[in-house]
Amino acid sequence: MLIFNITFNVESRISEQWIKWMKTNFIPVALETKLPKDIKVMRLLNEKENEDKTYAFQFHFKNMEDFMQFEMQHRERISDRYQMLFRGKLVEFTTLLQEV
Repeated sequence: MLIFNITFNVESRISEQWIKWMKTNFIPVALETKLPKDIKVMRLLNEKENEDKTYAFQFHFKNMEDFMQFEMQHRERISDRYQMLFRGKLVEFTTLLQEV
């Protein structure tokens, strides 16, 4: 199993609006591709350096083939929507993890 993790640092003043939008728009669209088997949303609890909120979206994929298909055919289209709506109010980075 692979986990594709997207970590977002979101301005506090829009974090509630953003997380609601992500749960009602971003996640359903990603799941419609039928490639991620599950998506979990986590919030970082031990933030001390800034007032912004940090969230991790963990996409669970059965194998590398499913992940690559999602990455090549769907991710940019899905990500463009939140990047346009929340431009300048968040930063993100990604990691790809393998279960051992």
